[in-house]
Amino acid sequence: MDAPACLACTAPGLEIVRKGVLQCQYCGSTFSGAPLICPSCGWVNTIEAENCPECGEPMDVVAQVISRQDISGGPLWLKRVQSQAEEIKKSEEMASQNRLQKLQEIDRKREATLAEERARRSRDDRFFLILIGTGVLLLMIIIMILTLALG
Repeated sequence: MDAPACLACTAPGLEIVRKGVLQCQYCGSTFSGAPLICPSCGWVNTIEAENCPECGEPMDVVAQVISRQDISGGPLWLKRVQSQAEEIKKSEEMASQNRLQKLQEIDRKREATLAEERARRSRDDRFFLILIGTGVLLLMIIIMILTLALG
């Protein structure tokens, strides 16, 4: 069997330095046995416990390291993070949808403002056309009156 991988850096080559204590040859992390808190579920165990009664996780550091070298691969912390990936993906998707909705709302307001501006410009153009038409009509009337008066 290959040497178990380090729980901190996942490098192979943990060695027993004394009874119940393992040390990583790569990163220097040391792991001592008989933890009181289960690293898998957080259950508080007695110091004599061999396995966590809540989740069955081995409590001896050597057994923990060996049991974590299963076929699915990777350290337990990586599995925990991977299990959170779907939740993170969903929250990011929701955040993305919220940003998209805000941008769409900004675009709707911009389009409404542009439509109002076009309508105002069209009203102003009609007003000026009526004003110019009226001015031309008055000018023609004045020219006709002057032509008749002088002629």
